[in-house]
Parts: sequence; structure tokens; C-alpha cells
Amino acid sequence: MEYVVVGAGSVGMLMSCMLRDAGASVKLITHRKEQAQLINEQGIKRGSAYYVVDASEKLENINRHAIVLLAVKYDALEEILPTVNKECAENPIVFLQNGMLHLEYLKSMPQPNIAAGSVEHGVIRISDNEIEHTGKGVLNLALLKGEKRHFLPLLDLRRVLTRWHEDADRMLFRKVLLNSIINPLTALMEIKNGELLTNPYAYELMKDLYTDLYRAFPDIDALLPFEEVTSLCASTAGNTSSMLADKRAGRKMEIDTIIRYTLMRSPIELPTLKAFYNLLKSVEV
Repeated sequence: MEYVVVGAGSVGMLMSCMLRDAGASVKLITHRKEQAQLINEQGIKRGSAYYVVDASEKLENINRHAIVLLAVKYDALEEILPTVNKECAENPIVFLQNGMLHLEYLKSMPQPNIAAGSVEHGVIRISDNEIEHTGKGVLNLALLKGEKRHFLPLLDLRRVLTRWHEDADRMLFRKVLLNSIINPLTALMEIKNGELLTNPYAYELMKDLYTDLYRAFPDIDALLPFEEVTSLCASTAGNTSSMLADKRAGRKMEIDTIIRYTLMRSPIELPTLKAFYNLLKSVEV
């Protein structure tokens, strides 16, 4: 099976390595020509292994049967989607963005089969062709439009744990809620995930955020029990959240597609989360 990964950040390079591990053919689309040249010359380094990946800065001549994984950040979608819609009009598409604001693009996309993905792996970008895989997890998938059968190859990948969900909104919103709790706290206090448990002040704030969200979304108790939040913090104790990683690297943080979306979706005011939103916006690059 052939895959096209659009975006060569941490998630895009990780997906490329995982797909190559599974024996798949991968074409990686980068934003810069220099990065494509580096990956073509040296491969992608993950741990002690190097992965041979065909990289290009141009999205063109795409096999119409290839599955296209969109691994760019939400803010980059507006720029890349016109090319995706032109060059990959018939291809199955998988969105891999954090948050849920990207779903607004669905109505303008010509592709008949589109899925959403949620990557539950810890990964840090070290350089243009190196990543650190800090935590193995699951690739969650759910159908947004079309037929499930077009995405079955992703469920049969060797050495890649995947899980299919029948409810895309539920799958994505669970991740949004989780990120709305962990990301703002770790980014503002500049702490690793595990310190949300060991720092008593951070822990109290985390409980306050969860309570805030519970008032707005009572189903969170079943969708994302607080015990699951603390369990994830424990299992990824040494990890740096994506929002903190972006902040430290001087990149734009995914504040809007995660936190603003949650504020917009809430039927009531969320004072604690709104305060964190404003604090993050005030320090955003």
C-alpha cells in the first residue's frame, strides 16, 4: 500500500517511520526544499535507526489509490488544502490535526472518503530529519465522510497499533478535552506532564480545570474520567506537551484549535479555562 504524508514535523516524520516499519511505501511532503533534500540524502533518524523515505517539497503526481495523511498543523491547512484538493481529489484523506477546528474544511473538500486520526504517541522533533519517540501509543481513526473500507489498510499495519471508532466527534472531543487540561498547564508553568501530579499547586489547578469542564460537559465523567487524566500524566511523566514544545521552539501554539474550540462549544462560561486561554494568548509568539 502507498501512503503520502503531508507535513514533515514531528508527527509527519513519526508516521513516515511507522509506515516504513510496516513495510509500506511512503512519500513525505515537506514545506522546504532543504528538508526534503536532507531526508533524501540521510533518511529520518528515530532512535538508532534510519528510515529511507522519498521526500519532496512538491505535492504532485500522486497515485490516486494512495492514502493521504495530512500531518501539518491546523494553521497550515489553509495554505496546503487547495493543492491537496487539486492533486488528490480522489484519494482517501486522513486529518491528523489536534483540536477540531479543521473539520470546518470538510464541506469544501471534493474527496469522497475522509477520516479523522488522533495520534496518541509521544514524539519530539530534534532536527529536520530526526525525531525522538518518547512514548508509544495508539493511532485512533474514525470516518468523517464516505466508506470505512478505504481506510482498512491502516488497520492492518504490522507493528502499528490502530483503533477504529464509530463516533468521530466523540473520539476527537475526548482528545480536545484532554489537551485542554494538560496543554495549557504545562505550557504556562513550563513543566513536564508528570509534574502535574507531583506539584501540589499544578495538581489543584488541574482539578479546577476538570471541574470547570465537568460543569459544561457532564458526559466528561464517562468520556474522560479524571483518573484517566492522572493516569496519562503518570504514564507520560517525562514527556513535554506539544503546546510547551511549540512555545519553547518559538512556534505558534495550538491555542485556538484546542482551547478556543472548547470555549466555543461550551454551553456555559468556563472561567478557569478562559483565564488560561487569555494567559497563553498574552505570551504567544
